[in-house]
Amino acid sequence: MPITTRKAAPPSLLQKFRTLTEGLLMEVAQEAMLQAYPGIAARPTRKSGPVYTLLRIVFLPGFKLTPWPIRRKMMSLFFVHPEQRWPAQPWKEKQ
Repeated sequence: MPITTRKAAPPSLLQKFRTLTEGLLMEVAQEAMLQAYPGIAARPTRKSGPVYTLLRIVFLPGFKLTPWPIRRKMMSLFFVHPEQRWPAQPWKEKQ
């Protein structure tokens, strides 16, 4: 059980979008594997709702048509955080 003293920060719109799209892409990859190797496992449960329908109609075809260098650049801009540094060491500054 994690020990926390504060509530977690609410996710940003970018984090929500990333979660939705990663889940959708994982589901599509699982369906493709089942088509290549039928009878190995059960089909993944499709997520339902207007957001998932919209993502299937708009995002998925656009994602498939986007060339890999552009896709990679977009992912690095949106989803990769800059490296984090440790805070300054105030206990050393006082000496």
